[in-house]
Amino acid sequence: MIITGAYVRTVRSALAEPYTIAYETITDAVNHFLLLETDNGLSGIGCAAPAPEVTGESESTSLEALNQFCVEVRGRSTDSFPEMASDRPSARAAVDLALNDLKARARDTNIAGLYGSAQAIDKGRVTSITVGIMGVEATLEKASSFVSNGFSFLKIKGGHDVALDIERLQELRSKLGPSVLIALDANQGYSLEDVQKLDREAANLKLEYLEQPTPKANLNLMAKATINSSIPVMADESIQTPEDVRIIAKMSAAKLINIKVQKVGGLQVAGEIDAIARDAGMPTMLGCMDESALSIAAALHFGATHSNVLYYDLDGHLDLVEDPFESLVECQNGELKPAEGLGLGWTTIPEILRG
Repeated sequence: MIITGAYVRTVRSALAEPYTIAYETITDAVNHFLLLETDNGLSGIGCAAPAPEVTGESESTSLEALNQFCVEVRGRSTDSFPEMASDRPSARAAVDLALNDLKARARDTNIAGLYGSAQAIDKGRVTSITVGIMGVEATLEKASSFVSNGFSFLKIKGGHDVALDIERLQELRSKLGPSVLIALDANQGYSLEDVQKLDREAANLKLEYLEQPTPKANLNLMAKATINSSIPVMADESIQTPEDVRIIAKMSAAKLINIKVQKVGGLQVAGEIDAIARDAGMPTMLGCMDESALSIAAALHFGATHSNVLYYDLDGHLDLVEDPFESLVECQNGELKPAEGLGLGWTTIPEILRG
């Protein structure tokens, strides 16, 4: 296939409810959408969700990389795309998703069909839903609301104050009982002493995992946290490349790996990371940014065809006030299913992408 058209459109969406994590409060999200058109009449769409603290790129640098890609790709075959800088992972993800979308449509299948079985997406996947950093009463109120709406897996953001985090977790377990799954994401906010305190006082709460407790660059400290915690430690911000996973596996610095399609640069790299983690005996989780349902759908297709994926944390689309692809993922009782159809499931290109 030859690329005859390539365009980028940006959508900035407010969040219905801003939330706080260890290092920032998030009020809105930007997604850059990449539309590729080919000489055989097919189109493919991808998106980039840049986040400086996670992907290492700003909205402008991600957009600049995509605009340059559009200039270079016109007239080229889908088998010989121009190389994009490795430090633009969300832009790389947009290209990867658009290319996968095109390839699947050319083969008359969906994304899951490229990796295994097109029917693999028929089963819903339980996702966790995020509760930001807030006081005890507000945490209980927000969590109870989610559970009332059918969610059975809560991911609690922490990292500012380990004592407050423990109190919140204890109250949640007491109120919600054992049937609701609970995990804690410290977003790099803990010291080793904090990890040890959490383990002493919250080990009986049956937390599913402790995500990125310590600073991402200090793998020695995360390895110590892993040794000192009966709660399985999950690496998130410390993971961006396959080599990062190899190093973490060699150091036994984590028990679980969080793969974010936007953070690692697309489905191809996600597959490499998942394979390395699987061979090292580390299950994976598919996580997300504040990103369009288009990207969430891609992660669901990927997870449905990769048996090492144990957890799903794909709630980043649920709070977007404006998402041109919101219909691509159905959420019922805390389970997500991508739309049926070719490629990523869309049937009509939204007007905003043609503007």
